Amino acid sequence: METKSQRFPQALALLTVVDTGSFTRAAERLGLSKAQVSKQVTALEAALGVKLLHRTTRRVALTEAGQLYVDFARQARHALDDGERAVSAVRTEVDGLLRLTAPTSFGDGFLADLLADFRALHPAVRFDVDLSIGTRDLIGEGYDFAIRMARTLDASLVARPLGVMREIVVASPDYLARHAPQGITAPAQLAALEALRNNHFRDEGRWLLQRGEETIDVPVQGTLAINHFVGIRRAALRGQGIARLPRYLVSEQIARGGLVQLLPGWQLPPTPVALVYPSRKHLPQRSQVFRDFVVDWIARAGVLD
Repeated sequence: METKSQRFPQALALLTVVDTGSFTRAAERLGLSKAQVSKQVTALEAALGVKLLHRTTRRVALTEAGQLYVDFARQARHALDDGERAVSAVRTEVDGLLRLTAPTSFGDGFLADLLADFRALHPAVRFDVDLSIGTRDLIGEGYDFAIRMARTLDASLVARPLGVMREIVVASPDYLARHAPQGITAPAQLAALEALRNNHFRDEGRWLLQRGEETIDVPVQGTLAINHFVGIRRAALRGQGIARLPRYLVSEQIARGGLVQLLPGWQLPPTPVALVYPSRKHLPQRSQVFRDFVVDWIARAGVLD
């Protein structure tokens, strides 16, 4: 005879299917087979006496009853999460798993150093790190933290400011020798050069430069667009054009002479960077320690302004 205690894994299976959008991805996240997840959801429907999901070969969608049940099930899961965090918060050990998502450029720039320094102090903490140009759903996908570059953030998340990311305009000495032998002295000159564009950003075709109270909107053009900063940096090093890149990604190349900063007296608009995490009454000890460490490390390392 089925008991209500058996409904918890069934409800979790349903929630995971809804959060991930498929039985296959839900099975991967839960560490079960697709057949086991399907069996859990079917058993839940049988126990409740209602259909919870519309299943097709391409997608799953909640029924009206399913939406109602999922809303309550998600509240129950959050309550359990809060309970685990409350218990963890009173422990003194710093251990367990932290799931972190961050932009790919941070992984290419400084994130590995940050995590190495933290792990040297707290070797019992394990990390699952996602590097992506997309914005992950922290609550739905189960992330503890995200480092985000954005001027507006989700109001449901707690945000700790870390600084601002500044981009600078760079080019290789070889490219400048071929296309701007007299040098670049004014923003308007950039419009005549081949610009390496980042098609992940809406303003890829216009670069806004500021100097004091003066602002110039420069239209740029180019035949190569890449949605990854490291790819753009590599193309710039190969003399393929001018590029706007985060300072932390090109400081070494500038110091070695592989790239040259153009128009150092002008600035592109900065982008705020924050450490964000779901709003909860209690944070596990590992999360509290990691949050404070990140804020302090970023300030000391000087990777952001």
